[in-house]
Amino acid sequence: MRRIHPLVRDLYKRALTIGSDYPLGLPYVRKTWKAALKSPTSKGFMGNNLPKPFYVPGKGYDEKLIMAAVARGRYFLKEMVGVIQLKKYRALKERYGDE
Repeated sequence: MRRIHPLVRDLYKRALTIGSDYPLGLPYVRKTWKAALKSPTSKGFMGNNLPKPFYVPGKGYDEKLIMAAVARGRYFLKEMVGVIQLKKYRALKERYGDE
């Protein structure tokens, strides 16, 4: 059994932390991120711009691909934070309205 790369594990933990406030809920975030982390060609949050697998038998992990995926994942975390902030803003605006 292969171990998960520490940066990928940290990214997943951050996604779960941020995903607790995500409008579609934590189960959706957990399911989508797990699928994205398991397969580099999945069409989840990570997209399908990574044509080859992260782990090559006999050679180990391809660090460049992992770093590219982590950078893309961090971008999606920022997008998730933006969606959450927009949701909160709209709720406050609806609650208190324009005066």
